[in-house]
Amino acid sequence: MYTDDIYGDIFVHDILLMFSKRNICFDFIEIFPSLTFSTQFDDMMLDGRKLCSVFMRSSANVFVVFGGSQTMTVMTTLIHFFAFENAPEKTKVWIMTADMEFTSLAFQRGWSIHYIHGAISLSVPSTNLLEFQKFVQMRNPTVDNEDGFIKDFWEDAFACTFPRHIEEEYVDPICTGRETLENLPKTVFEMSMTGHSNNVYDAVYAVAYALHAMHLHRFKQSLHLFLRGVSFNNSAGEKIAFNQNGELIARFDIINWVTFPNQSFLRVKVGKIDPGAPTHKVLTIDEEAIIWPSNQVEKMGESNIVAL
Repeated sequence: MYTDDIYGDIFVHDILLMFSKRNICFDFIEIFPSLTFSTQFDDMMLDGRKLCSVFMRSSANVFVVFGGSQTMTVMTTLIHFFAFENAPEKTKVWIMTADMEFTSLAFQRGWSIHYIHGAISLSVPSTNLLEFQKFVQMRNPTVDNEDGFIKDFWEDAFACTFPRHIEEEYVDPICTGRETLENLPKTVFEMSMTGHSNNVYDAVYAVAYALHAMHLHRFKQSLHLFLRGVSFNNSAGEKIAFNQNGELIARFDIINWVTFPNQSFLRVKVGKIDPGAPTHKVLTIDEEAIIWPSNQVEKMGESNIVAL
């Protein structure tokens, strides 16, 4: 399943060729419904019902999902509303790309996330920056009262409302500004530096290095030319560089998702992909460390059918 954009098209073009060479076949190839405006919600749900019917009735044991940071929000919604319609339910192994992060809306926080238990995803290596956590802990709508984004986020995350007019009546509890981000479930907000956050962090530094190089050369055009020549080590000690096509030369961690009944989850590193390593070490994975969905351990060897 993939998003309906240029990146999704490139992914499918590349992955079809790669998988076919390894004799992996597909039960189905489907596009994720997209939601751009709130008025399109009904259309998204209609398309989503059809998609759920396809993948829940599929005989495939593995689903490969290509998406962005909001794809998990859409996926959780579809499974919450439509998975039960397509019984019998079968446990699947989800394989997700690095751009996907667990993001959920406030009204989704009580929904089950068990469907991703045992999932495998790629992740950009990141480090636990104490400065980042300190920065996040200092964010507060009462301190940053000029920042409208903080207030909007706060209301959504804590399901409360900041009073705007004294005479108005409010359904939600009143936001005090003393709520703490640490108390939010991880499905709503993570205090640590995620792979997605790390990408933004590295991108800012890459542009800064390229702009600095342009300034030194007194060159006023083609930032991309200087971006291709950027090479530096980020805060995690990872080398950031680009190939001749301007593509990031990236390493990835292989992550196993483990969920719990209280809607919390862990990302457990079980391996890595390093294109710069010797051939026999490009992919390393600790298979015994992986926690699979409960009834998939014996099934994984029975079928090589993969749904994309």
